[in-house]
Amino acid sequence: MAVVRQAVFYVAFAVAMKAMFGDVNALIQMWVPLADLPVVAREAVLHLPYALIAALLLTLAEVWRRLPAMFSLYPPLAIAMVTLLTSATMASSYPELAPLARLLAMLLLMTTLVMVLVRLVPKPGFIYEGSSFPAVKAFLALTLLLALSIDFAGAILGLTGFTVRMPVDYANLTIAAVIVAGFITASGIRFRSLQPNAASAWMVAGIVAWAIAELIEPAIPLLGTYGFQKQAAVAAFITHAAAIRAALHIAAHALLFIGAFSLLSHLLPARDRIARQ
Repeated sequence: MAVVRQAVFYVAFAVAMKAMFGDVNALIQMWVPLADLPVVAREAVLHLPYALIAALLLTLAEVWRRLPAMFSLYPPLAIAMVTLLTSATMASSYPELAPLARLLAMLLLMTTLVMVLVRLVPKPGFIYEGSSFPAVKAFLALTLLLALSIDFAGAILGLTGFTVRMPVDYANLTIAAVIVAGFITASGIRFRSLQPNAASAWMVAGIVAWAIAELIEPAIPLLGTYGFQKQAAVAAFITHAAAIRAALHIAAHALLFIGAFSLLSHLLPARDRIARQ
């Protein structure tokens, strides 16, 4: 049964990674030979790098042997994975509902994965050797990760035809913040300790990368106002600002994912549970 649990979790984790990183997928799909492949082969090639990275992350975090033995966690994980993989078939029959269906399927798969991660058996060692949960950093990092991974606002506004008096990206951040706040509050993870890991460093790096990316657009008019655009380096920066911003967003996305995974995979059991054991 352990092998079955490991296989289901690993495949679901890799599928979720591929679904979350739409920005990276767009870059990979720009490779001309990939566009000429049949759909099945193209999807297999797209999943390959995520499968390799997923195996590396799970191995480094020693997740394979720490998966919870609770069997009831894995059928929902498999169902969520299949739902996500088949949600694309709705595009031909219900094109207006397909984006929202994919969004909900992604959220379902991410939720079931998190349910497993927060129940991992602690790594061998002294169970009280842990640091406090970084609530503020976790809230910011998880909010940004969710907003970069799932376009809630775009799907909802596209389906309903509503408009908002703020950039769609910020509306998406607002929705993600509400979901993350609800998760942190309902799950009680803010009261749990962490085994030694580098989650805080990864999350801070991702938050900083995202903040720098967001500052690029408003900085360009200021550079022009003060005449800095006459310098060659500044002119080159302005010319390639969109590409730099996109690259920083991808870097932030990857850093936040690693940070969130490290955070959720190194939680110690609640104190009352330890006391009962």
